[in-house]
Amino acid sequence: MSQTEAVQAAGPTPQQQVLGLAIGVVQGGCVITAAELGLADAIANGPRPVEEIAAEVNANADYVFRVMRALETVGIFRQTAPRVFANTPTSEVLRRDVPGSQWAFLAMMAPGAGIWDSYGELTASVRGGTTAIFKKWGYDIWEYYRRHPDQWAVFNEAMRSITAPMTPAVTAAHDWSRYPVIADVAGGIGTQLVDILNAHPGCRGVLFDQAEVLATAIPHDRVEPVSGSFFVDIPVEADAYILRNIIHDWNDEDAGTILKTLRRATKPSARVMLVEWLIPDTGEFHLGKWTDITMMTAVSGRERTRGDFEKLFGESGFALEEVVPTASMFHIVVGRPVA
Repeated sequence: MSQTEAVQAAGPTPQQQVLGLAIGVVQGGCVITAAELGLADAIANGPRPVEEIAAEVNANADYVFRVMRALETVGIFRQTAPRVFANTPTSEVLRRDVPGSQWAFLAMMAPGAGIWDSYGELTASVRGGTTAIFKKWGYDIWEYYRRHPDQWAVFNEAMRSITAPMTPAVTAAHDWSRYPVIADVAGGIGTQLVDILNAHPGCRGVLFDQAEVLATAIPHDRVEPVSGSFFVDIPVEADAYILRNIIHDWNDEDAGTILKTLRRATKPSARVMLVEWLIPDTGEFHLGKWTDITMMTAVSGRERTRGDFEKLFGESGFALEEVVPTASMFHIVVGRPVA
């Protein structure tokens, strides 16, 4: 074994590990830039010289080359000849209008789009135990999106692209036929609810959200739209209440308020189904531990462990009944009302 092979076999040094993590900021920036410029779309029909790519996206050819060359090292783009680039399966999802596209998610994370800016306040957030970007803006992320409707549209598109694999997985993971009436609380356009109803013709649904959101909902003959705020009142009687990726948007106090509002609506036989990350208590890698940093810095929410959900339920008039895994990154955390 050569000296080089011996070093490689030993793995990265602590210094290399730290540098590798730090360089991830640059890697993320390059992926976002590639999506913003439309580099993957420019080579959708096959390999092209970087000069042609740059001309199509109105950018500098040398700088485009350097970004694409760097991304090639992590499997995004490949050179078929010097300075001639083609897509890889990974770079294909940077295209805007393809199945499985992650373009909207990357656009949501771009500088000037709100969430990116919040990462610059990470140290201040950790020092103060609060979402520091809100102080800088003078308002929270939801007001930010209200003031930037173009970014709100991108955010919603991103959420749909991220959760697309989740929808059939949640439908398949549980016997929803047990619940004659299923309410989707803050269910957006009703993607999850409609998928469940289509799989269970004997069920009816209620889609609860703000009126302006319901105006864009998927039409369905077994869905009743009800508008309102889950901080004030949820005037819906159902056998199951789904909250998909909702509770993680809020800190414990606000999440508790939502669940207490819901508790006033639930009958003893009803169940609350929180579709969320479930963070392990052990030290292994888990993507939810990293999305939790975004929740901390940009949203003032948090991802939670089983113990966190038990505590949150217990303080809101529910008991954790079971945790149902799905064939996705998420679990269904089931709560039952208690006196």
